Amino acid sequence: MRFRPAPPVARLSATASRLGITVLDCTGDARAWPDENVAAIVSFGEHIALGPGLGDDGLRADVLAMALIVAAVMGDREADHPCAITAPAGYVLISSTRGPSLSPGPGELATLLARECGRDIDSAAFGYSAPGEREQSWESWLTRERGWRLLQSGSSRS
Repeated sequence: MRFRPAPPVARLSATASRLGITVLDCTGDARAWPDENVAAIVSFGEHIALGPGLGDDGLRADVLAMALIVAAVMGDREADHPCAITAPAGYVLISSTRGPSLSPGPGELATLLARECGRDIDSAAFGYSAPGEREQSWESWLTRERGWRLLQSGSSRS
């Protein structure tokens, strides 16, 4: 019997689990998603929601690699490091737009992580934004506990 490694998305999901990061795959369920240009949401460095528009396992693996790196380097205060992401509202939106991983930063690390988990790609770097206001709509909805329970149940009711 020949050993066959797990697919990259499974390896990245297992990595997230070992790090204590919850991954919710919303593929095919756009009910509670901000818009099609958001590939993932990383909340408080502890939760990752993968968007409904990620059609194949390869793209999901690449976005998950980026989200794992974002979860590792995000914080609510400025940090003097090229990979640091300041997210005062507690969450980061990862774009569905792939970029080059040429410059040092989260995208370069995401590419290295994706390759290490079996992806043969040029880049797993995606654009991202970290809204700065605590009162912005997604932060109030996607809070540490209540928002994730609502997202998992597919409901937006209180």
